Amino acid sequence: MPSFNLRHATTYAFSSPVTLQPHQLYLRPRGDHKLKIKASTLTLSPTAQVVWRNDLYGNSVAIAHFTGQTTKLDIISELDVETFPRSESQRRLLLESGKAEYSATERRLLGPYIAQPWDTGHAAAEWIRKSASKVKKTQYERLLECAARIRYEFDYRIRFEPGLQTPSETLALHSGTCRDFAELMIAAARSLDCAARFVTGYVFTPNAAPGSSSPHAWAEIYLPALGWIELDATNGLVDDGDLIPIASAVNGASLTPISGSFTGPSMTPILSVGVDVIRYV
Repeated sequence: MPSFNLRHATTYAFSSPVTLQPHQLYLRPRGDHKLKIKASTLTLSPTAQVVWRNDLYGNSVAIAHFTGQTTKLDIISELDVETFPRSESQRRLLLESGKAEYSATERRLLGPYIAQPWDTGHAAAEWIRKSASKVKKTQYERLLECAARIRYEFDYRIRFEPGLQTPSETLALHSGTCRDFAELMIAAARSLDCAARFVTGYVFTPNAAPGSSSPHAWAEIYLPALGWIELDATNGLVDDGDLIPIASAVNGASLTPISGSFTGPSMTPILSVGVDVIRYV
């Protein structure tokens, strides 16, 4: 099984001293049958009192409380993890032996992951309809088709301004970031009556220069036979061991790896981020 060392370093530099308010950090994954955490280290400068909790989605969240003033904030997360991906044959076995429809209980519990604004659902449904094949396909096959279309029909473009494009904006621009593609994949899945959620984490990229990687985002879709399945439309990855999930939520607006604020002179801090994902197997 593949093993990874991850290092995520974030620095905020301020032009004059500021007081840091509590920061919320989604930097440590939950361990389960798909991912084993071998080691986890979180280093903060200035030092802070860190309290861990689980949010309403069950994600691990570190709340950092700082004292005094500073002109720089360094946040370094280091992880050693091992992933246990399922093969295509294993997925097919589960699909063939499992149920295809949501039960009444599943549909009730998954309601927030299925519902979406009418305009978003309409735009996604129209996009799917325009190139729908006359060949009858399973829901799983239609989801794979949507992910492949996003990968090959849309241009990946780095955008430095914060926030997300709406799926309608991504459809109009035919371009976006991984976070935008994840939101579009979620909208497409929900228009197919599937529950979907937003995932933030990391992906292993072969031959990446040191420090050149960045946090990644993709969608997870819930199918009764498979459970939550990863669909990374940016890279064309399905349930892949090179994806290292950190946290998930009903949408991307609910999930930012690092969030917080400061008090002091009005300014925009200089932000620098470096991510390394090293694969050992």
